[in-house]
Amino acid sequence: MNYLNYEKWLRCQLLPNLPPNSVIVVDNASYHNKQSDPAPTANAKKVYMKKSLQEKEIPYDENMLKPQLFSLIKAHKEQHKTYSIDKILSNHNHSVLRLAPYHPDLNPIKMAGAAIKGYVSSKNVNWSTGKVIELVKEKVAAMGAPEWGRLCQKIKEIEAEYVKSDHVVDLVTDEFVIFADDDCDTDEESSDDDDGLDYDSEKTITNTSSASADPRPGTSSSFDLMERISILPLD
Repeated sequence: MNYLNYEKWLRCQLLPNLPPNSVIVVDNASYHNKQSDPAPTANAKKVYMKKSLQEKEIPYDENMLKPQLFSLIKAHKEQHKTYSIDKILSNHNHSVLRLAPYHPDLNPIKMAGAAIKGYVSSKNVNWSTGKVIELVKEKVAAMGAPEWGRLCQKIKEIEAEYVKSDHVVDLVTDEFVIFADDDCDTDEESSDDDDGLDYDSEKTITNTSSASADPRPGTSSSFDLMERISILPLD
């Protein structure tokens, strides 16, 4: 799949069949995220950098050098990012919602796909392509609104578990940063080492995420991230 084919399908197949004011949920595939007006890269000419800043009404000094102009572009890049499919759908009064990247467990479509694959693998005893297509259609037809509703509810429950565990991630991050900073002081004192590596530092950082690690002096206790985070089973 590429963007041109996806846009053709979107215009010819999806749009004519959407109810008014729909929300289209997409994942992070590249063809979903083609930018309609991408920001200049670091290799762009200075005149194009200035033009981009002017169009987005971002103030800059005419005497700025390219690295300074590009720093401004990067600082405002996210807030001015626009996507081609968003514009197409917006013109028809629809909106787009993007799924969180690297979180298939928060994507009901992935769960539905897993259910279809499981059904096909359990029924397709002769491994023929025709039988696979038949079984996919059979399972899709059987997956009505109630089953989709259950998948969406499970996603909400998993999301709630993540929210409850956010503070644990903060604690792990804080301890990691504190330990790393402490070891940086040690590195300065032992900077005469030939290889430049601080093996004690590597061991310490590993221990902060290990269930069997002893707490370092001056800290309350060591803990295992996976013991604190409870993820709802998918099955």
